[in-house]
Amino acid sequence: MEVELADGTLLRGYIDRIDVAATGELRVVDYKTGKAPPAARALAEFKAMFQMKFYAVALFRSRGVPPTRLRLIYLADGQLLDYSPDRDELLRFEKTLMAIWRAIQSAGETGDFRPNPSRLCDWCPHQQRCPAFGGTPPPYPGWPTEPAA
Repeated sequence: MEVELADGTLLRGYIDRIDVAATGELRVVDYKTGKAPPAARALAEFKAMFQMKFYAVALFRSRGVPPTRLRLIYLADGQLLDYSPDRDELLRFEKTLMAIWRAIQSAGETGDFRPNPSRLCDWCPHQQRCPAFGGTPPPYPGWPTEPAA
């Protein structure tokens, strides 16, 4: 799916499933291959809902109506997580997406990409280049001027 936000920002993504009721109501379904995360569940659900709201905004912009339900299905244990966004919430989230894209564009133009240390750093092969570990990043080649093929 590909749509433009109110400011012209292009959204592109792949939605696992869209259900359309006889009444025209939309439900976005996303399948997760693992189990519902027991530890730090609130954070995991927040991250998953960010993705689902992204899809909801894309559908809202393409069809003019917000989906009535966002559903995550965890295939390994069969758990469901349902959420019903409203129009105003999706409009606020659209503004968040536009602000995130502006921040990415600004970082791309200036080369100011700051590290965001997390537990994933333990497996990262780039620690020697990462400022968070005292490393020096390679010279910034600049923002691409042409889209990747």
